[in-house]
This record gives sequence, structure tokens and C-alpha cells, in this order.
Amino acid sequence: MMPFDSLPTPASGSGHPGDSSPSQIVGGTGSTGSGSGTGSGRDGNRNPAARTGSGTRFSGAPLWRFTLRREKQRSLQGDVLPVQQIAIPEGFEARSNGWYTNEARGVYWRRDEQKFYRFDPRMRSYYEVSSPHPADQELRVTTDASCVHRLEKVREDRHVIVRDLTKAASALKIPIDHLPRPTALYALYSGHRPGVKGSTAEPGPSTCAEFIARNFHHSLLPRLSEYKGPWDDIAVTAALTQAFADTDAEFLARPNVSNDGCCAMIVLQIGNKAFVAHIGDSIAYIAEEGESASGTSTSSTCRVTRLTRQHQQPVSAAVDDGSAVVEETLHVNRAFGDRNLKAAGLVTSVPEVACVELKPSHRCLLLTSASLESVSTTSLEELLSQRRGKPRVACGAILQEAQTKGLQGSAAALCASFEWQALPIQAPEQPPEKKAKVDHSGQKATQVRCRQILVKHRDCKDPVDKVRGNKPVTRSLAEAERILLETLVAIEQTPGKSIFTQRCKSVSECNTCMKGGELAGDLGWMSRSQYHPNIETAAFALPIGHLSDIVESDEGVHLLWRIA
Repeated sequence: MMPFDSLPTPASGSGHPGDSSPSQIVGGTGSTGSGSGTGSGRDGNRNPAARTGSGTRFSGAPLWRFTLRREKQRSLQGDVLPVQQIAIPEGFEARSNGWYTNEARGVYWRRDEQKFYRFDPRMRSYYEVSSPHPADQELRVTTDASCVHRLEKVREDRHVIVRDLTKAASALKIPIDHLPRPTALYALYSGHRPGVKGSTAEPGPSTCAEFIARNFHHSLLPRLSEYKGPWDDIAVTAALTQAFADTDAEFLARPNVSNDGCCAMIVLQIGNKAFVAHIGDSIAYIAEEGESASGTSTSSTCRVTRLTRQHQQPVSAAVDDGSAVVEETLHVNRAFGDRNLKAAGLVTSVPEVACVELKPSHRCLLLTSASLESVSTTSLEELLSQRRGKPRVACGAILQEAQTKGLQGSAAALCASFEWQALPIQAPEQPPEKKAKVDHSGQKATQVRCRQILVKHRDCKDPVDKVRGNKPVTRSLAEAERILLETLVAIEQTPGKSIFTQRCKSVSECNTCMKGGELAGDLGWMSRSQYHPNIETAAFALPIGHLSDIVESDEGVHLLWRIA
């Protein structure tokens, strides 16, 4: 931290700190002499000492010499870049003594150091921060996930998405409003049970992932709420590490969990930084704008980089299970749970934490189970490029690709899609978009019109196909998503109303699919608070003529097409 007294108090009307008047350059005489040495200006006539060259004034020498001498002295002191070559960050205004400020974001910038600072009112000091978001842009994140399960009743692979962690913390009365926004938490948990050496029986289902998914944020939020001042990377890493330890201890305190555990990949987003904490064999990738890293993809417009390494170090220990001494084996050395192997000192819950500073070139952050490692980086780049802005469709496509390569067990994929949007600029009101109803103030649409394709699954609120003779629906959620993914691909390959109508009539399980002609699937004009929140959010965010991502509600999974 920089002490408060070391920063000058910004003064209004000081002008650009690098602009010095002639009087400042020549010692304060205010001379406007021509450099002839005669001191012919009015100041020179009133100051005989300046005309006689007594050594106390310099009005008789050319100003350019002293300017050059000053610039040379500054370069020797380490300020190598001339003032005119230093680019002032966009959105920052000059204050005084080389300081600039962006009032809207509460960020200061120092020209000679070219560093950014914020002010901590509690400590009355300034602290350095990394480069803030572009002054004219803000980061918006769209996150979704998709899973397939080995067992019908036990979900060993779980995902958690808290899109607004500040709002969730406020609901729990654990405020974290002091942290930069957006704040979010998203995670993948992959359950496991240690195998028994010499046994061919498949380990039973794990319940650890379910417990950690429900309780981790309860351990993390109080730690983030404790300190209201600025949080640096070290402090955030320490809070995450302690939350891992607390949640693990809480799980191990439960009875009958001696051989139950899970791997975890948890992302805590604070402002434009993503802290990726992981234990076990899950994988995290970051996708950026640019050519394919492999150089073999022709359709990819992004480059995928792996962020984490897997903790795949097999361990084993002799354990008394009550009837005999067996040797338990596990494929990782970091995990939640696994009490017996932790007691032997072979497994730990201490995570590795990586900090990623998000930039406008970043497209998305992808988390996957270890079982999806069979999907090559080239395939990931192509799928993420094709499904940009549709994280759930992208995750479903990745799972489908893994299944074609032999995936049979549980797996999960989570995608956080990044979009940098321009901040609103005060401008004259624009006419509304085509056919969109607007309120009287001419602002955002209060009604939109969409068509939909609905596919139900056995876990939805009403798993009955009322369109086709009240048949019970037995498909899984993953199978319903696959149907919509195939429908989306078909519509994209043959754009137009007719293909949407055909698919709607053939697969949709909503009564609106029975409407005639191009009205099949038409939901009519939709007002806010009329439909499920997920449907409302997706519908009002869609531009006219665009298809949505896969949207889940209690009725099933939906594909929306905004028509007005």
C-alpha cells in the first residue's frame, strides 16, 4: 500500500501535470524575453537584475535550452518516456502532480509510474490495482452447464452456478458489497469412492459431491465478509484455501463417510479476476480470440489454453473396514473427503489456486470432468467457436463429442461465456426495434414475442407428453438436451421459418406446437414476470430473429426464437 500522505491531493484547474509554464521552467521570473539577452520585455525593464545577468534570473537565455535540460534531467531520474509519448488511459482526467482519475470507477492513475490505484477510506491509503476494465466497457458473464450421470438416482457429478454472489450473500445476511463486481461462483464436483485392491466390484455411488455443492459457499462467504477493505490476490487465495479446509472438515465429521470423496474445480470471480481453485483431476481451460493453438483447425476462431494440472498421483493404504484389512486405492492425492486415506497422510484438501485477469480478448472459461479429456483441444476450439454465446449448447456439444469417443460414465462441463459491452452513452432517443412494444418513456421493451420448442424429461414438473396422447416421458435431462441440440443444428443449417415449424411440430411437447402454419410454437406477446425467470431472461435478452441457448425451466428444456 502507498501511504496516504505520499499522494498529492488532486487540485482542480491544475491542467496537465506535464505542461509547465515558462515561468516554472526558468525559475519563476515570468519573462517573455526573446532570448536576445537584452531583457526587452516589460518584466525585464522592471527587473534590472534580470537584464544584467546577475545569476539570479535566466531570462536572457533561450527557453528551449532549459526545456531540453529539464527533459534530460528527468530521463536521468528514470522518467524515460517523454510526456507526449505516454498514452493516457481512456476515461481518465488530469488532476495535479502527474495524477489522473476516473471518477466513475474510483480509480487513479499515476503518469510517471503508469500504475493504477484505488483509495481505501478505512486505512486512508492508496493501494495498487491491476489494470481496470476498459473505461467504456463492462464485463457480463453468461454461465451454464450440462451433465450426464452413470446412475439414475445419485448424481456423482454436480455443478453449482451462483451468477450474482453479492445478491446471494445479501440474502444470507453475509454482505460482500465491498468486493468489485461482478462477483460469481461456479464449480464442478466429481464424486468418487476408493477402489479395493484385488476386488473387481465397482465402487458404490458417492454422496460427497452433493454435500460439498450445498455447503462450500457457506464456508467461503463469511471469510469474504470479514474484511471490508481491499482484497489482493494473496488474501483471496487464503480465503479459498481456508474454505476448502472448513468444508472438508465439516464433511469428515459426518458418520459413515470414511471412503467417500470428490474432486472439485471452483471458480470465484471478483471483478475482472477469476480465481480458479482445484483439487483432483478436473480440468479448466481459457478460450481467447485468435488462431487455433494446434494450427490444424480451419473453422475455429479461438485459442484454448489449459489452466490447471491434474493431481493424478495414485495412492493406496491398508484400511480395516470392520470385517477385514483391505488396501484402498485412489487415483488422486488431493480431494474432499476420503477419510481413511487422509488419516494415512496420503490425501489432502489443500487446493492449487490460479488467478486469471480477464481481458476483452477472453471468450469463455471452461470447466470439465476428467472423463472429458478425450475431447481434443482442436475439437474444443471448434465447438466453442461454433457455439459462442450459448454456453449450455456448447457444454452439450462437448459431452456429445465425448460420448462418440466412448464416454460411458458420469461427466459434466461448465462454460462461463464473457461479453464486454459498451457502457450506455447519453444520446437522443432512438426509435424502437421492429415491432417491439416499448413503454411510454421509450426505454427497454416491456413485451417481446417468441416461438418455442419444448422437450420434457422425467424430472420435470409434469413429465407427460400431452401433445401425443398423454404418454409418460421417460427420457433423461441429458437426452432432452441432445434432442434440442440436434434441432438447433438442423435449424442453423437450413435457416428459415419452415424448418423451425417442421421441428416444432415433430419434437415439441408444448400445446402451442399444434397451432397452424408459421404460428407453431408461438407464445404470443410475453410480458415480464409472466413466465419462468429463466425463460424471461433469455427472451428479453434475445435480438429479434435470433435463437436462444438451451433454457431450462420446471417444464423441461426450451429453445426460443424471438420473432418480434
